[in-house]
Amino acid sequence: MRIDQLHPTPTAAPPLDIPTELLASVNRHQAHLLALIESLRAAGLHEDVVESSVRTLVDSYADELTVVIGKLVQGADHE
Repeated sequence: MRIDQLHPTPTAAPPLDIPTELLASVNRHQAHLLALIESLRAAGLHEDVVESSVRTLVDSYADELTVVIGKLVQGADHE
């Protein structure tokens, strides 16, 4: 899986491969995002608000994930 294949898809994610050791964390985040979307919709929030809220979280997570992957790659290069 790559960062740009997350769902919802980040706005501007680099096509970095997600290392195997991070996949469980990524899958948990994906499940939490889906639950958040369902909760926001169930609360009756307008779809634009749901999209904006989720987009902010997804983009932030993609940025963090990019940094972590970069550090992992740099660490592997030094081994």
